[in-house]
Amino acid sequence: MSVSRIDDAVILHAGSDYDLSDLSLVRHQFPGRRVTLDGDTITVWPRPREHR
Repeated sequence: MSVSRIDDAVILHAGSDYDLSDLSLVRHQFPGRRVTLDGDTITVWPRPREHR
């Protein structure tokens, strides 16, 4: 597994597909964040930027 960061986003990439239990574990680690699963990639999306 590799982990990348782009600003506030986190991308987890594995050699094989993640399953729903993996997705649940990551969502638990990042409460309040949008977390998506696409095969071998889990993305923790950046928090929305506030406009001032």
